[in-house]
Amino acid sequence: MSAADEPPQEASQYIHAEPGSFVYAVLHGDIHVRGGRPVYQVAPFDFTRRSVPVEAALDQPSRLLAAENRVVPFHGRGAELDALGWWREADGARSVALVHAGGGQGKTRLAARFAADCAERGWTVWAAHHRSDPLAEQVVAPGDPGRTLLLIVDYADRWPTDDLLMLLSNPLLHRPRQCRVLLVARSANLWWPALQNRLDKAGLDTGPTLELPSLATSHTDRQISYRVAHRAFSKALGLRNPPLPAVPADLDGKAYDVALTLHMAALVSIDSFRLGLTAPRDPVGLSRYLLDREHDFWLSLHDNGRVSTDPRIMRRAVHTAALTGTLPHAEAVTALDRIGLSDGPPSVVVDDHAVCYPPRDPAAGVVLEPLYPDRLAEDFLALSTPGHACAGYVPDPWAAGAAGRLLRPEQAPSPATGGLNWFRRKAQPPPPETVPYTRSALSVLTDTARRWPHVAEHELWPLLRARPQLAVEGGGAVVAALTEIASVDLPALEAVEKCLPRHQDIDLAPGAAALGRVLTEHRLRLSDSPAERAKLHEALGTRLAQAGLWKEAVASFRSAVSIRRSLPDGGPPTNRLRLAGSLGDLGMALYRTGRQQPAAELMTEGIRLFRELRHSGVPLPVQEFAMALSNLGMALMEMGRGPEAEPYTAEGLRLRRRTARSGRPEAEAELAASLDNYGLLLCQSGRPRAALPYVRDAAERYRKLHVAHPGRFDEDVSIAFKNLGMVLDATGDAPGALDAARRACAIAEELARRNPSAYRRLHAFNLHGLAIRLHHQERFEEALSAGLQAHGIRSALAQDGSAPHALHLAETAGFVDTVLATLGRPEEAAPYAGEAVGLLRGLYEAEGRMYRAYFAGQLVALAQRLSQVDDPRAAWPLAEEAAGHLRAELRAAPDSPLRSVLLMCLVVWAGLSKDLELWSDALVQITEAVDLFADLPVGSEEDEAWRELLSATRAEILDALNGGAQEG
Repeated sequence: MSAADEPPQEASQYIHAEPGSFVYAVLHGDIHVRGGRPVYQVAPFDFTRRSVPVEAALDQPSRLLAAENRVVPFHGRGAELDALGWWREADGARSVALVHAGGGQGKTRLAARFAADCAERGWTVWAAHHRSDPLAEQVVAPGDPGRTLLLIVDYADRWPTDDLLMLLSNPLLHRPRQCRVLLVARSANLWWPALQNRLDKAGLDTGPTLELPSLATSHTDRQISYRVAHRAFSKALGLRNPPLPAVPADLDGKAYDVALTLHMAALVSIDSFRLGLTAPRDPVGLSRYLLDREHDFWLSLHDNGRVSTDPRIMRRAVHTAALTGTLPHAEAVTALDRIGLSDGPPSVVVDDHAVCYPPRDPAAGVVLEPLYPDRLAEDFLALSTPGHACAGYVPDPWAAGAAGRLLRPEQAPSPATGGLNWFRRKAQPPPPETVPYTRSALSVLTDTARRWPHVAEHELWPLLRARPQLAVEGGGAVVAALTEIASVDLPALEAVEKCLPRHQDIDLAPGAAALGRVLTEHRLRLSDSPAERAKLHEALGTRLAQAGLWKEAVASFRSAVSIRRSLPDGGPPTNRLRLAGSLGDLGMALYRTGRQQPAAELMTEGIRLFRELRHSGVPLPVQEFAMALSNLGMALMEMGRGPEAEPYTAEGLRLRRRTARSGRPEAEAELAASLDNYGLLLCQSGRPRAALPYVRDAAERYRKLHVAHPGRFDEDVSIAFKNLGMVLDATGDAPGALDAARRACAIAEELARRNPSAYRRLHAFNLHGLAIRLHHQERFEEALSAGLQAHGIRSALAQDGSAPHALHLAETAGFVDTVLATLGRPEEAAPYAGEAVGLLRGLYEAEGRMYRAYFAGQLVALAQRLSQVDDPRAAWPLAEEAAGHLRAELRAAPDSPLRSVLLMCLVVWAGLSKDLELWSDALVQITEAVDLFADLPVGSEEDEAWRELLSATRAEILDALNGGAQEG
């Protein structure tokens, strides 16, 4: 038997990690690595119910409250499970939903129950963990996702937005036929709306946003929940004859809105009965009781010689673990040393802590397992910290400033510099060192401060006033959470604001917008100055725009414009200068919401005001004026109004040649952008050879910036090479065009992989450009593949209903139609031609003449395709409609190149009339075509072919008429 006849061999792969080593593997997806470790881990969801031995529960009753132990049977939440079930079964390939609520409301239990329901229905269920859950000797290989996949992401609000988007863009999630991602978080503050905006642009649907209400709202429901928990805890504690549950007297109180409080009351009731103690009734008393039981456990271990660490020091280790979360052993030792334990070597304390709180996953190689549930750990931090008035729990003076010691840098950063103008402060440099648990510690401290005012007053706010950069290192979710604390410290928030980067940062942007809202509200109350109030609205608008909250940005910029317009006689020149800039900002925000025409009008008004001021002798801010000119030119060009765009773009280019002399990389990048835009305008106007030097210069400048400043100009260099490819193609340099297009596409693909929300649009642009270059070289199958990829991305983007995305999708649909027709597959092509016509019809009806010519051309293509699939009756009215639009365009612009498009339309229309035996109509149409051809300029290589086609078609029609053919 030959080798070719042998049966295929089954292959297996075995993955093993030696002690102290790492193995990261994934099937059908990507691994995103940072600093030598994966940014996140995806693993099969753990359905194991971790039973707590009775002996352990008697020592530490709080262990029965941990969600993963599932001691209390799941009950209630029917409405939420129904909503998630509808979401799971809905149409759509990929969708992301959010469940959020404060600590202790049962988010994790609900997610676990939904996961179990999905698994019962045959879904693969995975969980994603951020790198802040440290990995050690780990094998990361979740396997094949199957046809349907549910991914659970807990603590989603603590993930950096970049990392969350990186996870959601992983091809791993695109392999199943259906994928659902359930995010679980404490809040849905600005991070979620901002993420939703990016998910829409990334082609991911957003499912329900479920805020969990109280588990039990009525007195009866609370009684039932309490008794269910009481029965479960009695069994877990080994009580054969538990007492009848005495329902708390204040069960209707607000404290029992939280499911965890109901469970804690039931647990404390049972445990205190067992020990002959009086059970407290208030939530703080419940936490205090359970924490006292923890202290008793530490003391017993110490007295029995099982640990050498004194309970006083163990308390401090538990405090540290609550802030840091689990850490590798060496980092845990460093953390305890940093926070300042007064006795005992830190390594011994770490080991003893692991006896008290064994790691939930011993194979992970991490220690400092924190107290669970999270809400109890937060109460422990608060009760340990001096400043509360809770009798019966003595705080530890050591805890004062503990978080500050834990997070201290090796070398303190320079103090913040103030100033009256809070918009022009220079951001401080980051501290030389960032400890690995900064994000965790700030998140926990902020969540604790929400419920415990003394923690905010004595710990969080002083820490941030002294070192505001820590909030920035904590991430956008921490910055946003600061604004939700009741006792807001404005000086601390202003100090944090100074540390925020002025440029757009995808992770920090939602938090910066939330911070901007609070501070702007405060500052508006203090200011009577119209100019100052307008400046406040402008600054907030910029922050909102950076967060992708364009509709809210429109409102802020509109307020600024309204204030500046209202000043008598336009106010001083400085106000009119700012009004001109604000008009441009408002215009750009409107443009991003799809309102192109009013956007262009506002930007034009702003430029007109700039010119009036210059004419009256007011010096203009050259960089701002050049930006306004370039933005308007770009907008007009994208709207198909190239002749109007050219003078604005040319003037912006002249100004930017001046500003680039400063040598700043930003100024060089702005000049490159203007060179690129001007070259594109020249190419669109039929002057590709004149355009080539501009786009080549732009690409070279961007290339140098890309090399000199890695990561800062990736998007720009990708766009520049895409445009260079288009112009080279127009000049006839097909190999050069294809090479440039491939370079552009490779950069954009990598950007979209790292951050899909920000760069999928760019990726689609470059894929479309590459497809065109391939088509021109007659590499039709490759062109089709690239075109279909672009079509998939643009289909998702167009779901927002905006005109630009609809236009881009129509463009790609029309291209795919053309390639399929070229390949002789008209049945497959026709739906794409129909899609393009539908999109362009909507644009034409909304905007009028701007889209008429493009619409007419696509009508001709659809008529051709329907003719090719033998449906002339459907095609005939489309050709008639197209001819009407094209004639109207030529009446308005007789020298338009659309004459050749009308010629094609008339020939197609005449052919359709022949097929339907409408011979008189066919004669009229072909005669018009012959006359039109006679008026076209001579010189095309295809002239003879056209002449023969027209002559033969006219002769055939005349023969049919002379032979007595009847009109059908």
